[in-house]
Amino acid sequence: MAATAERVIVQIDKVVPGGAGLGFHEGSALFVPFTAPGDRIVAEVTKRHSNCLFGRCVEILAAGAERTEPACERYTVCGGCQLRHLTPACQQRIKGEFVRETLGRFPNLRDGEVLPAWGVEGWEDGYRCRASFKVRWVGSRLLVGFFQAASHHIADLPDHCPVLDRRLSALIAPLRALITSLAVCQQLPQVDAVVGEEGVGLIFHLLVSPGQPDRERLQQFARQQGIAQLWLQRGRKSGLQAVVNGAELFYRLESQRLSFHPGDFIQAHREGNRLLVQEALRQGGAGEVAWDLFCGIGNFTLPLAQRFARVVGVEGYAPALQRGEANAREAQLSGVCFRALDLFQERQIARLAAEPAADLVLLDPPREGALAVVKWLIGTSIKRLVYVSCNPATFARDASLLVRSGFRLERLQPIDLFPQTFHLELVALFVRPG
Repeated sequence: MAATAERVIVQIDKVVPGGAGLGFHEGSALFVPFTAPGDRIVAEVTKRHSNCLFGRCVEILAAGAERTEPACERYTVCGGCQLRHLTPACQQRIKGEFVRETLGRFPNLRDGEVLPAWGVEGWEDGYRCRASFKVRWVGSRLLVGFFQAASHHIADLPDHCPVLDRRLSALIAPLRALITSLAVCQQLPQVDAVVGEEGVGLIFHLLVSPGQPDRERLQQFARQQGIAQLWLQRGRKSGLQAVVNGAELFYRLESQRLSFHPGDFIQAHREGNRLLVQEALRQGGAGEVAWDLFCGIGNFTLPLAQRFARVVGVEGYAPALQRGEANAREAQLSGVCFRALDLFQERQIARLAAEPAADLVLLDPPREGALAVVKWLIGTSIKRLVYVSCNPATFARDASLLVRSGFRLERLQPIDLFPQTFHLELVALFVRPG
């Protein structure tokens, strides 16, 4: 006979990075997802470690003041959101706490000031302009959705997802019907979707090449749904093939228009991205020369060109770099140039020494951070650095190295670009005296 799982009554004190609530039982930390500060709950212990416990909430005996109605029928099953049960103000407050706690693990960062997190009021839902729909078959049942929490099982979505841009949400049911009709439906693990200010782009990730009948179904689907671009991908992005390549996808920043491909990285929260760029520009100031490292399609490069006489955008993914060049030409920015460098390779990073000395370096690396770049920059004469990060852990690692080498962390602004989740963006200014 299976042992009965232990159930305990616990008070949730706070929410920790990752989104779980933290309480204590008999001196041991107990982590329970989908709980709020001040909740008094019955928790079932699901896992024991030597120094902590993990559990699930069985019953809420008394709700904390910052708990709210999630308003999503798949919440707690779908792993896309972790904080829908918390008010927007609470989410922004605890994200600031996440950053302070992460920085606190490095002694030389403990005195750094973390400003209150910004959010985009009224944009807690309907903001996501890109999504990766996972596709799986369970017997004869098709699942289209996102990964479940801490799992590679798929949470099947209803015909609406509250965080998605309405144009993406409206595609869920038609996509499900389309996939079912394809001969390669069992060889299709993922569909990426993105919206611009006008138009929708899709990438169908396939394990095999589709036949002509499937291509015709995809083209018909694009016509019926008003899809501007529909691409197929087998393996790496270099294998992208166009099925429909109609109108350009783009978004605007101030007076500038940035075109992008469905396979390019763009921020998921368009209004939040405007805040992000504005804060980076505020911290960066103005001058003669700026370097924009990990520049992508020019999200920061083009706005920087309004404040610096010369801007050098550096990116390792050649197609994004080409679109950055095209965006700069369309904006008629003669002082912008681009360089193709792999910023994770020390030898290629060293080639930056041939560029004009920068008054400002802006970094916007992927989640793994910019350790190799930071190590190289420490040995240069760079005095001003703006670091944009989506990962407080790798940011703190890199920031500690900068501070140890003589930089001072002047300002750190968290921005809530990912409402309803534990993720956020940071914009930080480092200045080296002398």
